[in-house]
Amino acid sequence: MPITLHPSLDGGPVSRDMLGGLPPEPAFPQKEYEERIRRTREGMRERGIDVLLVRHPSGVTYLSGYQSFSMNNGETVLLPADDDPSLVVHGPEVGGALLHSWFDRILSHPPGSGFENYVAELLREQGFGRARVGLETRSPASTAAANEALRDGLPNAHFLDASGLLDGVRLIKSPREIDHLQRAARFTDAGMSAAIQAAAQGVRDNDVAAAAYHAMAAAGSDYLSHCVVVTAGRRSGVLHSTYKRNEVTAGDPILLEMGGCYQRYTSPLMRTVSIGEPRDEVARVMDACLKALDNVLAAIRPGVTAHEVAKAGWLALEEAAHGLVSHGNFGYGVGLGFPPTWADWTGRIELGVETVLRPGMVFHHPIALRKLGEYGVAVSETSVVTQSGPRVFGGVERRLFVK
Repeated sequence: MPITLHPSLDGGPVSRDMLGGLPPEPAFPQKEYEERIRRTREGMRERGIDVLLVRHPSGVTYLSGYQSFSMNNGETVLLPADDDPSLVVHGPEVGGALLHSWFDRILSHPPGSGFENYVAELLREQGFGRARVGLETRSPASTAAANEALRDGLPNAHFLDASGLLDGVRLIKSPREIDHLQRAARFTDAGMSAAIQAAAQGVRDNDVAAAAYHAMAAAGSDYLSHCVVVTAGRRSGVLHSTYKRNEVTAGDPILLEMGGCYQRYTSPLMRTVSIGEPRDEVARVMDACLKALDNVLAAIRPGVTAHEVAKAGWLALEEAAHGLVSHGNFGYGVGLGFPPTWADWTGRIELGVETVLRPGMVFHHPIALRKLGEYGVAVSETSVVTQSGPRVFGGVERRLFVK
């Protein structure tokens, strides 16, 4: 027996009337989004772009407000230089688009045709068949196959690489974005405090992670952009390892990392716990990490370069880093994000990076040292650059916790 499906699945423009009066859930006032559009168009003019296609999930959300825990389904913002923007989503995602996006023009991708074919058709209808089209070629959401299909659908258009355009717009966080990050930090603090409390001899690393997840969700966190990291004992010496049903034993260092989330904004944090007094080597390496983070935060101020800040961090790590593993990153941009990462790729603090720091830049500063396969320790903060230096979001004491 044939079933009549919802008209949103047919493709084409959709209306908020379809939500039956369910109130919208914007993350910001519309004026905030309009300012983002204005600044993005400035970048488009500088690059000679007539219409910009944004497919990177955090970029789509940044401009349109749309969010879903099933991103990377082809969602696309079409931003003309001088006309209203459009949001195109997979048909089943129309509800989320109508709930979160401020755009007047939201369209459902029709079944039976390729997503790129539909986008190309929309661009031709809007008079962009011979336009200069900006593509984010370095985004994982913009695959080679998708870009080839767009070129096939718009054979007379001129395609330009727009990679990094939105990164420059997103680099400086607005006061409202900073408020979101501060709220996220409170969720992070709840999770970190619960994890530290749960860490004990005889528990599993999973138990510590569970305490963190529960505390962050109970405090009000959205779903996370990255898993909670709990790695103990010898496994703490392996970068990017996490909980896996391992029992915590006496003498183990436990490396913790997590980030609560508010409206897709994350404030990450790292701390280390020792089960019993740490052996001298671990304590010494932890002291170096703490000193490195202090150096980094002391060096941050408007006008200095990322390279200069990284040099200050290395000065402390070099005292203890012989034979140890370090990623050499003393800060990376965070803000709006989706799984699998809370990084927003807007900046980094490493040797050789000559980016000049400015007020409103936000970084997570992950300071970690590991003796491969033996132990690892870490400490971090998330901070915003202000006129007087960095302001740290979190409130968990910065030290080695001994249980």
